[in-house]
Amino acid sequence: MRWLPAVAFFSFLIWVIVAADSGQQNYFLQLAGSLPYGDKIGHVLLFAALALLLNFATKARQLAVGPVRLYLGVVLTLGFALLEEGSQLLFPARSFELLDILADLLGVTLATLLTKAFYQLRGRYRARRAVAVLAPTDD
Repeated sequence: MRWLPAVAFFSFLIWVIVAADSGQQNYFLQLAGSLPYGDKIGHVLLFAALALLLNFATKARQLAVGPVRLYLGVVLTLGFALLEEGSQLLFPARSFELLDILADLLGVTLATLLTKAFYQLRGRYRARRAVAVLAPTDD
């Protein structure tokens, strides 16, 4: 059940990407086009959301990449982002931009920080709760 939000959001992303690749417009593409820097804001938010949902789906599992530990959800999201951005070279309706990759990286970084903060806060809460349960009461 924990995978359902990630799979649903990924399906939504695929729908948006297919529409963009085929040159079709939808509400989300029009919204991004109507806002200043809307495309870049969209990249940050969409890839942050995907990475965050995947981090929670994988229970914040981490992979060691050399001396660095990365969340599995982040690695999966970065792989997808690079494939998606690279695939834009194959579609005449799309344009490849390095700034899009930077926006994707910013979104994934944001998701990493939010995931780390969430699990740290949850750990503190659980530790306090465990102490409160084990502490003797003065009845």
